[in-house]
Amino acid sequence: MISSIAVRLRWLRRKVSRTHWAALLLGVTRPSGETDEPGLILIQIDGLSRTQLEAAIERGRMPFLARLTKRGHFSLENFYSGIPSTTPAVQAEIFYGVRAAVPAFHFLHRPTGKMMRMYEAESASEIEKELFDRCPNPLLKEGHAYSNIYRAGASRTRYCSQDLAPDELLKRLHPFKSLLLIIVYLPKILRMIGLAVVEFVLALIDAVKGLYERENFLKEIAFVPARVVVCILVRELIRFRVLLDIERGTQVIHANFLGYDEQAHRRGPDSAFAHWTLKGIDRTIRDIYRAGHQSGHRDYELMIYSDHGQEHTEPYENRHGRSLEIALAEIFKNGPLAGYGIWSRNSPDLVGSAPNRRRTPPKSSSGDEADPSTQIVVAAMGPIGHLYLPCQVGALAMEDYARALVVEAGIPLVMLKQKDGDVKCFNPRGAWILPGDRAEVLGPDHPFLDEAADDLVSLCFHRDAGDIVISGWDHRGKPMSFPLENGAHCGPGYEETRGFLLVPDRIRRWHVAHLARTGQRVRGEDLKKIAEHYLGRDGVREERVPEHAKREADLPLRVMTYNIHSCLGIDGKLRPERVARVINHFDPDVVAVQEVDAHRPRSRGHDQAQLIADHLRMTHVFHAMLEEEAERYGIAIFSRYPFQVVKSGLLTGAEHSFIKEARGAIWVKLEIEERPAFHFINTHFGLGRQERRMQAEELLGKNWIGGIPEDEPVILCGDFNSGARSKVFRRLAGAMRDSQTIAPDHVPLATFPSTSPFLRLDHIFTSSHFSVERVERPRTPTSIMASDHLPLCVELTLHPPT
Repeated sequence: MISSIAVRLRWLRRKVSRTHWAALLLGVTRPSGETDEPGLILIQIDGLSRTQLEAAIERGRMPFLARLTKRGHFSLENFYSGIPSTTPAVQAEIFYGVRAAVPAFHFLHRPTGKMMRMYEAESASEIEKELFDRCPNPLLKEGHAYSNIYRAGASRTRYCSQDLAPDELLKRLHPFKSLLLIIVYLPKILRMIGLAVVEFVLALIDAVKGLYERENFLKEIAFVPARVVVCILVRELIRFRVLLDIERGTQVIHANFLGYDEQAHRRGPDSAFAHWTLKGIDRTIRDIYRAGHQSGHRDYELMIYSDHGQEHTEPYENRHGRSLEIALAEIFKNGPLAGYGIWSRNSPDLVGSAPNRRRTPPKSSSGDEADPSTQIVVAAMGPIGHLYLPCQVGALAMEDYARALVVEAGIPLVMLKQKDGDVKCFNPRGAWILPGDRAEVLGPDHPFLDEAADDLVSLCFHRDAGDIVISGWDHRGKPMSFPLENGAHCGPGYEETRGFLLVPDRIRRWHVAHLARTGQRVRGEDLKKIAEHYLGRDGVREERVPEHAKREADLPLRVMTYNIHSCLGIDGKLRPERVARVINHFDPDVVAVQEVDAHRPRSRGHDQAQLIADHLRMTHVFHAMLEEEAERYGIAIFSRYPFQVVKSGLLTGAEHSFIKEARGAIWVKLEIEERPAFHFINTHFGLGRQERRMQAEELLGKNWIGGIPEDEPVILCGDFNSGARSKVFRRLAGAMRDSQTIAPDHVPLATFPSTSPFLRLDHIFTSSHFSVERVERPRTPTSIMASDHLPLCVELTLHPPT
């Protein structure tokens, strides 16, 4: 009773949170009741490679993510960014399923003749129109998005590239509401100001450090306020918006945190200042995770990923003592391109020594400064650069220019597309052909060697790619970037293409079973499929029994036992769909449930087994231990695989005076793909000590388990109403094996009562044919509320007969 009151008090406290008051002030309508549709929150930590994530966890910079990963809630996987390894390309693949939508962050858009810089509203809008034509149902359709390049169909966006247009900013100003929010959030705002002061001091220290290392003075000073805005202000605003979205029950939310990426560009991906920003991001993720799991309207899952990593780079100008533009002018002053000016965003008025070059480049019809018909246009905002030539140049002359760019200009990698579909690459060690000579160009140890080589070829043939593509990548030397930055991404490097994905175990099981595992990695288009399946947008969820023909044979069998208390939660609400969500959250293969009602007035006449089976899209069998006219009460088995019912019946009837209620069991036999068949039995023992002993002996007798040949695997599940010290438990554990006591590195967990469990009443026993890989007893807010028992979930490996 005390624990139940505590749960209700926590629930009430959430109802009157600051986010709730903010929702009222902003006119946000909070949805009533519960929905069966799951919610998904996608968190992007921009620019954080898997290597740096693991380093941050090791250094204690991200304690919350470390805790969830250690507990097994998240599994850590490789995320391959593709090439170019830059946010506009990766987000296009995740949101629209389009690979390499752009050839770089900065490039010439050939259809319009405009120079695109993807942080600008006009550029992002132009590319998104093309993406929408190819995929009219993007991932974030009707969702909410924050700090992205694209809106991706979201009905509400903030801090995205297109939101930064002046007319958009003016449209969204609400002075009165802003004042009220300041009053409500005054403690949080004061905390944010304190953090900003700390960040400002650190930024000044960082700027002094940069000056000591001979960085540009003006850029160092200008970066101080930008750092505070990105690392503190925008992060906290996004946090507030996401919490508000959870309050309003938004189904899909995407938030991109830029702080680490900005710091890593300036100081390097492994710098202390870059890693400092991860502490704040970790706290923000903690708050979002908790709010999502406390939502009373929708069950949320959280996936966290990075779109790419960063390489620790040396700026071109630092390495060679001159700008890239000056070096290019020297290379192109001879040959077919002699007489043409050089244009780049860094040096728009640069000219060579030829007398016929014009000092002021003409403007194109689009209004941009570049004129690719009269100039050599350079777009090199990162370690990938595109050179757009004003006239046709023969193949031999192009190769001469490529060699000169490597030898004289010191560019590590130069690429020319060929008529046969290959790409000819030049580096300090010679000329190579992609994709064939991939190891010579990318390095034999590249984590995604085959895919990166293919993607690099596709990049060179991109519609908007330059006639010459240059790169700072050299697998035998330190990577280089063309702007002044110590961390960079866009190219094919080991770190910049290797992000990470933290995926909840429930979701991971589906994608491992259904998506090809190419080098144990996920890329953007895979993440889109995973998210769409979870949200029920791919049609697979409409199948009654999912197709598992492609399921990985080495994936453990997941078994659950759960006393569902007639779907009556400790909050007094009758919610079969809530019980189904608790079960589905852990994606079991076979489920044994007890205390199931069918057509009883106390449970609104529902056939609870059928309702839950429909929600889970599993087949099921129900056995009644109590029947009064149309009313029935008993136990059930749910399975995602076909099964054969061997037997269902009573273990003890009500013929004895000491037995108040008949008790029974269900016995089925399953065959899963190439695995050996196994027996699965579900039971529910009585409350009396004597009747439980009788039920145990009957179950172990020749009419049930005792009649199964010793070489056939058996799983026994149920609510035995018997603790680990009872004679009944010892009798069962002597005949079979208790999964909780033989699980490696596991302390047995109680399942009753759900609010403060201290009794082990629910058990899963196995024959010696199984090994226990993992045991879970979920204690999410939903599972605590849904029944007076917590479910017990075990992962088993069935060993083939010897």
